[in-house]
Amino acid sequence: MNGAQAMQRGGDGGAGERRRKRMMTEEILTRLLGGEPVSGQTLSEELGVTRAAVWKQIGQLREAGFDIEACGGQGYRLASVPDSLMAPVIARGLKTRWAGRRIVYLRSVDSTNRYARALAADGAAQGTLVVADEQTAGRGRRGRGWVSPAGEGIFMTLILRPQAHPSHVARLSLQTALAVARAIARVCEADARIKWPNDIVCGGKKVCGMLLEMNADEQSVHDVVAGIGINVHQTAFEGEIAKTASSLDLLTGRHVCRADVVRAFLEEYEAVDELAQQGGEALMAVYRRHSATLGQRVQVISATGSFTGTAKAVTDSGSLIVLDDDGREREVLAADVSVRGLMGYA
Repeated sequence: MNGAQAMQRGGDGGAGERRRKRMMTEEILTRLLGGEPVSGQTLSEELGVTRAAVWKQIGQLREAGFDIEACGGQGYRLASVPDSLMAPVIARGLKTRWAGRRIVYLRSVDSTNRYARALAADGAAQGTLVVADEQTAGRGRRGRGWVSPAGEGIFMTLILRPQAHPSHVARLSLQTALAVARAIARVCEADARIKWPNDIVCGGKKVCGMLLEMNADEQSVHDVVAGIGINVHQTAFEGEIAKTASSLDLLTGRHVCRADVVRAFLEEYEAVDELAQQGGEALMAVYRRHSATLGQRVQVISATGSFTGTAKAVTDSGSLIVLDDDGREREVLAADVSVRGLMGYA
């Protein structure tokens, strides 16, 4: 198996059998993605399973939308690939050193962050990615729900192990947002902007939200899970979010390949991380160029109250400096910040 395998946790026999079948399916898919016909006999011998088992897995891939042709005397050939988030599809052509070297694909999960936290507790390496077609209990910042319909978006969590004091980790949120914005701009050829700290907006509407959760003690960070939800194929939104949300398909007017976006994010995250290694000044200079907040009228809502003003700066540590309506400069570390003209702040 290659480094970008999907794996499934589980201790009982049933979970182990599901894990074995999933790994077999993804190994067959990896071989088919190579472009050459692969015989059922060869797959049977190399995987140590029966021809019937191979045939069954081929059938499941077909049900998932993969166009697999039977080539007389040569075996199976992959004619076309659907809009899939399966690990081998994302891994194909991935150019990273550590980000996404292990990919855990799940059809459905309550929360990719919860699943990733369990993997991190078991020692999963930095750069391990959990990605799902559906979340049944997705969450955003401040405990808000995140709508995660099956097959409509990208729901993923990247495991990070920063060598930093807990007080210095806040900038990871901005770093992750920058990687997502650059990935969306690259794949969609769109102007993707960051509403401080980490919402991605395109055309004045939100297309992506994030939730980073840290596991640390007083002196060191054990791991951080960076949860990301991107609206991709939605064509309409219900209720209040219809005024503030959009999707990549609506933005571009075409069907955006989700695997392309994930692959671009992993590559951009490594590039942004290398920039961060040079120090906060280098990273934040690029972040500021992608900001949808700086220079704008904003409304700041925190646990201690609210105020309005003009966003003047983002510091190298990642905090927002706002000149309030009384002429005082105020440093915002954690709050909801609404930008006039964006996402419903009129």
